[in-house]
Amino acid sequence: MSEDNGKAPEPTWKLPDGIEDHIEAGLIQSAVGVVAGGITGALLFRSGKGMAAAGMATGFGIAVGSTFERAYQDHLKQQKA
Repeated sequence: MSEDNGKAPEPTWKLPDGIEDHIEAGLIQSAVGVVAGGITGALLFRSGKGMAAAGMATGFGIAVGSTFERAYQDHLKQQKA
């Protein structure tokens, strides 16, 4: 039998350093983008119900793209170092 001294096993993998910053920024940017897009769509296009949803989707897409770009640029900097 293996000896168990109450410690959890060490993980065999880990997230890349600094990824938490990108995840947090992505969540914040997504929330802001969805709210801003929804408000803009509702204010500018009051007659069409789909425009608010389109604005929210656009805001979310921009946030995801911005987060990816930020993470990719950080990755390139780490490779050069």
